Amino acid sequence: MPSLAQQRAFFEQFGFLTLRGALATDIAWITEEFEQAWAHGTRSGFTETGETNASALVPFIDSREKLCTLVDHPSLEGVLEGLLGPAYNYLSSDGRPYSGDTSWHPDGGWDRRSLYLKVAIYLDPLTRETGALRVIPGSHLLPESYALGARSAGSSDSEFGIPQSQIPSVALDSQPGDVVIFNHNTMHAAFGGGNRRRMFTMNLGRRAETPEQIADLEHYISIHIPTWSGRVHGPTMLATATPNRMRHLEQVIAHEGHLPALRAQVVEKARAARAAQDARPALALAK
Repeated sequence: MPSLAQQRAFFEQFGFLTLRGALATDIAWITEEFEQAWAHGTRSGFTETGETNASALVPFIDSREKLCTLVDHPSLEGVLEGLLGPAYNYLSSDGRPYSGDTSWHPDGGWDRRSLYLKVAIYLDPLTRETGALRVIPGSHLLPESYALGARSAGSSDSEFGIPQSQIPSVALDSQPGDVVIFNHNTMHAAFGGGNRRRMFTMNLGRRAETPEQIADLEHYISIHIPTWSGRVHGPTMLATATPNRMRHLEQVIAHEGHLPALRAQVVEKARAARAAQDARPALALAK
């Protein structure tokens, strides 16, 4: 098994990492919690704004006390600290049963002063042909030309004359209990899967130390956290947090204060749009 130093070197060079069997002894309860979260979670946005997120539950692990323990799970925390440093930040999570293909895309475009990554936990066996995550190694290394060029994978038909499924890539075949970690900048996709591939993710980041990193953190919160929530973390995550887990929450909590104002802006914009729409029939009759 690779050492932590070797895992970090691999992740920094290629932008992804697979932990084989890291959660194998926990996968039964994790799967049950997934099903409970999906069955009972509210898959919709803040009703005043008209926003919806019906295809996913956001946040996901925050809705179940046992799933919250994955933030600092002993089988994950050491590796995550090796990649992100001590007191890494837990930002958000999402979960859903996936269906069909997922086109090539990154989850961000951060330069190297900040590091954000995604921890993906798949609950069904997946291969290259059945919807396993595919990645383009090195595509996270912005602003290098190779990483910038890899963004063309999402328009492969026009750029290269081939379907996206033929883009050169590595398929991260997985079994329940494996954990896949990848940089937010890494180009990733999935093809050929069935109509219920159960998966959820956690979004984590390096603790911000410099003013530039703090600005990045606040920007991340602005663009990745649903504005209807007003808070980054769910109430169950906060109510059940141990002192150790709070190490991974406290900096995010300290920099989420702008969310209520963003929420108010979204509400006002939605109300104005509805008012304009309601006025159109009256204007038409007046003519």
